[in-house]
Amino acid sequence: MLQCSFELNDEPMSMFIIHGGISVPAFSGLEPHINKRASACLLNVGPIPPGRYYIVDRESGGKLGWLKEAFLHRSDWFALYAADGKVDDATFCNEVLRGNFRLHPKGPRGISEGCIVIESSADFHRVRVSLVGRGKFPIPGSTLSAYGVVTVE
Repeated sequence: MLQCSFELNDEPMSMFIIHGGISVPAFSGLEPHINKRASACLLNVGPIPPGRYYIVDRESGGKLGWLKEAFLHRSDWFALYAADGKVDDATFCNEVLRGNFRLHPKGPRGISEGCIVIESSADFHRVRVSLVGRGKFPIPGSTLSAYGVVTVE
């Protein structure tokens, strides 16, 4: 399983790193909270909270989900599931329920509501090829499989 890292460095841009090969510019959170560790527990505006997250296939669905995916290419995105004992799409940060974290390229609005956003589409494609190319590994104590783990510090 690939080991990745992302640092909440209090700067407008950080790096998403796949250990042993790839390092690309990325960010998490909305202004003025981008990459600010102190803002990690702020719902919908703060960056992804520190911790370990499994990189898994993103589930799709909902009303007009197929149309949104075709237009926004979200089928290429990954979900980030916290390695917090439940391995699901939510985690608590100081009693605040946070979730729906994704790893994806910067979109037309150029924002992150807690996702790890890769600055360029070309860099996201490199990251995606590297993750998918290694295949999936079972997540211990779960029926899910992951491409890797990202540690957010």
